[in-house]
Amino acid sequence: MTEPTEEYETKLGTLIGLLSCGDLDEHETQRIVQACVAARRDASKTLREFYGADAAKVAQYDPAGVIAFVLFVELEDYFAVADTVDEVYEQVVDAFEHPALPEYPYDDNDFQSIPDFYQWVDEQLLRHHDKYCLIEFGESYTNDFQVILIHRATVDRALDLCRELELHAARCL
Repeated sequence: MTEPTEEYETKLGTLIGLLSCGDLDEHETQRIVQACVAARRDASKTLREFYGADAAKVAQYDPAGVIAFVLFVELEDYFAVADTVDEVYEQVVDAFEHPALPEYPYDDNDFQSIPDFYQWVDEQLLRHHDKYCLIEFGESYTNDFQVILIHRATVDRALDLCRELELHAARCL
């Protein structure tokens, strides 16, 4: 991998701010940026030192996903990670201090696909918490879904940064 540049670090810091909806202070953001820079320089060693031997395996089986993995671990509290759509939705509801979202429609839904589910979630967010939307980010190695709520107004910028930083991210639609 090429040596991280100041521009890379700036873009990474901006992305961290977007993924955390601006919740992190400058020092915490910089600490995460430096963890990513270290992982980019020596993924296996950094992952082992910071996150343990199991995490170091990511450097072997998904070297392109190392930075997304570091960001996920560092920002884990912001993510919804689950095997089923109802579990994901419950975590989305729990993300709000005063959730106005309806209950998951176990017996009354017409979801034929994951995009149908995501469209329904987006409609609920637009109605009740219109400032937010979901994006997929990184790869979950143990669950089917790994999504994060970010400010709707920053989605395009966040996805552009992910492309520039070669991180997997996509709209949940």
